[in-house]
Amino acid sequence: MPDDPTGGYSAKPRETKLLMTHNIEDVTRFMEGAEMLGTGLQVRRVAIPKGKSDPYVFEEWWEVRVFDDPHLGREYKPE
Repeated sequence: MPDDPTGGYSAKPRETKLLMTHNIEDVTRFMEGAEMLGTGLQVRRVAIPKGKSDPYVFEEWWEVRVFDDPHLGREYKPE
């Protein structure tokens, strides 16, 4: 994945950080930080094509989104 000139910061006003990584240690670090700060966190495992030359070969990535509001990372379920 190419270097992101924004440092992973999102244009969405309430989403503060986006991280794509292969390393589970990065995911754990963000989970611990979100727990300490009381922020929302969303973690997904995604598959992204490796390249245009072979679009049927995928790499697995961890997608970590950190939110200012602790409720934004959760699915809304009305009562």
